[in-house]
Amino acid sequence: MEVIISSEYNKSHLKLERTKTNISFSILHAAKDDGGLYFCGVVLMKTTEFSTGTFLAVTGNPKLTISVVQSPVLGRVPPGESVSLQCTVLSERRTAELRVLWFRAAAGDSHPEIIYTHHNSSHQCEISS
Repeated sequence: MEVIISSEYNKSHLKLERTKTNISFSILHAAKDDGGLYFCGVVLMKTTEFSTGTFLAVTGNPKLTISVVQSPVLGRVPPGESVSLQCTVLSERRTAELRVLWFRAAAGDSHPEIIYTHHNSSHQCEISS
């Protein structure tokens, strides 16, 4: 099956790799314009399922390397069950210079709200709800 990139995007700027079980999406030489909320979705029959999304912010010094990895929640969570959200921050900066934030964008809200902020945090942050 051929991978098709929307005509709105520079095809040389994006890289898609498809295997039998995975489609990997990479942005080459990310620019500030690439920032936003990215979702992966699948359509099967008459049902569409989307991932929780990944927020990408391209900021600061282009020579500074910071990676933020958010592990997805697999499947649906029934009411009353607990769920853990995990975030890993990889950086060349000292831990004391990092500030980790968690945001929540609920349906109907025009802006996400900060639900967690911690200065001088470790390289791993976790919040359970």
